[in-house]
Amino acid sequence: MRRSHTISVSINHPYEATYRYLAEPRNYGEWAAVDRHSYRPLENGDWEGMTNVGGMRHFRFTPLNPFGVLDHAMFVPGDELLWTPMRVMPNQEGTELSFTFFQRPGMDDEAFASAIEWITTDFLALKALLESRRR
Repeated sequence: MRRSHTISVSINHPYEATYRYLAEPRNYGEWAAVDRHSYRPLENGDWEGMTNVGGMRHFRFTPLNPFGVLDHAMFVPGDELLWTPMRVMPNQEGTELSFTFFQRPGMDDEAFASAIEWITTDFLALKALLESRRR
């Protein structure tokens, strides 16, 4: 069983608007650890971009759904897809976001802690971005 860590962030932004924003793959480059200038759609529906965690990666996103499920995978083509569970839930006038990161094969404890730190930073950037739109 792989080690996991769940990050939860409260976002003072309406749930429906938060879900719509996060469900649109083109917005990923605005807040996640991917170079927005290299981030682009591919013909098969995946996306591609240069990351700060190991070079060029592909991204695959869960289709739109009524449940707030935003699971996605970041991978090198040919490697196993490791989906990361991500959910948004209504929290009164705002949104609660949760994301579970699983330790990747070959990832030592230091790299696992570093990945959690990067992901947390990304979600705090997302929170700031969405909350600034509420003003």
